[in-house]
Amino acid sequence: MTSQEPLAALAALARRLRDDPRFMSYVLAAYQEQEGLTDDDFAREIGTLPALVSRLALCKRPDSSSARFAEQVRELADYALIDEARLAGILRQVEALEKLARRPADLSARRLGKRPGYSPTGLLAAARDCNEKSPDDTLHEEERPDSEE
Repeated sequence: MTSQEPLAALAALARRLRDDPRFMSYVLAAYQEQEGLTDDDFAREIGTLPALVSRLALCKRPDSSSARFAEQVRELADYALIDEARLAGILRQVEALEKLARRPADLSARRLGKRPGYSPTGLLAAARDCNEKSPDDTLHEEERPDSEE
């Protein structure tokens, strides 16, 4: 048995757990997919070795609604030798996108009210700068008499 065989076995087990949301493997895989990262890219981004990512992937996922969430994240971060704030951010990002994915597709009629031109795909919209003028603002300016004349 070579020294790489146990690491390969851990990585294979972690890959099998990617579809189980109770494990960190699921969270890490979801984050990698969201960010378009390979396994090696992900390990570099969080500042640890791929073998430690496999160890982390085999751990149970902390429950963000638990009073022990911060403590559990700290323990996982220590175990995988990564920054706990970075790990908490990954967990929160994956959880937020999970919640958005579970939203009913027909929110417009019942819960948000029927508005002309409403699109449920527009739930995430960027705000515009207040000094940016809309076409309506330009129209109103043209209609106003010039006070300096």
